[in-house]
Amino acid sequence: MSIDHRSASRAEARRRARLAARGGLSEAETIEPEPVPEPTIERGGFLTRLFPPAPALPDRPDPLAGYSGSGPGRIVTERLFLLRRNPLAWILPGIISSVGYLTSFGGDSVIGLVGTFVLFGSLIAAGWFGWQRPALFGVAAALLGFVIAVAFVLVAFAQRGAGLDTFGTEQVIGQVVQLLYMGALGFLGGWYGGYLRRRQTQLSASQAPRNRRR
Repeated sequence: MSIDHRSASRAEARRRARLAARGGLSEAETIEPEPVPEPTIERGGFLTRLFPPAPALPDRPDPLAGYSGSGPGRIVTERLFLLRRNPLAWILPGIISSVGYLTSFGGDSVIGLVGTFVLFGSLIAAGWFGWQRPALFGVAAALLGFVIAVAFVLVAFAQRGAGLDTFGTEQVIGQVVQLLYMGALGFLGGWYGGYLRRRQTQLSASQAPRNRRR
């Protein structure tokens, strides 16, 4: 409670006491009302302040409408159903992410930096357009991009006469680690893209009434 508010409350209490002594107030009015506590601002953690909660997209149909799967395989069939209903949201970003993935190995050059931005930007786009489940579409785009990039490298080596026996166990393990890395990057990028879209929609909806009042 601020100092001005406390001073005003004490002044009001003295005024009521004087009026009550003169008989100017009824018994009900002489009862001092209980002070209303000021609302407290709940402070969340660092991530809550960095990413304020954003509501779901409005006016969107049920993403699982028409899906009737059940049983232990639902965790797989449900995701395949979502990806099949919106293929461009992850196939096109997946193709772009493969280009970004290959060029990101340019070291400290400008091309490598641009490739990294293209890679992560395409995964964000997958989450933006894959509103049904942004993280899923980000992972799908990342894995597709990785498969395309690996296939491109294998074809390039095959044209030079190299076979599968050229790659040793260390190379295979390294590619498995890269696959897991791309999956995690796709999850993060897809989630962030979906969050950005929901947040932008929320801000646009809150600004629309202000623009109409102007």
